[in-house]
Amino acid sequence: MSIFIMISNYFHDLAVALLAAIIMVIYFIGKYLDKHSIKEEIISNLFRKLSVVSYVVLGYILFGGALRAFFFMEYEWNPAVGKGQITALVIKHIILFLITAYGIVIHIKYVRKYGRR
Repeated sequence: MSIFIMISNYFHDLAVALLAAIIMVIYFIGKYLDKHSIKEEIISNLFRKLSVVSYVVLGYILFGGALRAFFFMEYEWNPAVGKGQITALVIKHIILFLITAYGIVIHIKYVRKYGRR
């Protein structure tokens, strides 16, 4: 079970990175479209596909985060205590939360604007 929890924790972080990458793509395409005209059906299709991936990734982030929170004391907090890692864990989780929250806002903005054509 502990191997499953550890792997899930790593994939949780990877899922946040994937969501951040998808949001960057949506952001850059959205910024480009704000200034330029392009074949809208292609972009609309791309936004829909990126949206599906981002929803799946966000779902895993929530599921993996819940699992991680449940086992947090055993697998992350206790091993980090006394080793100076607590501050790093707190900072990491704040940064990942902010990336995820900002990503959701950007995703909603551009998918509403360009993804529903």
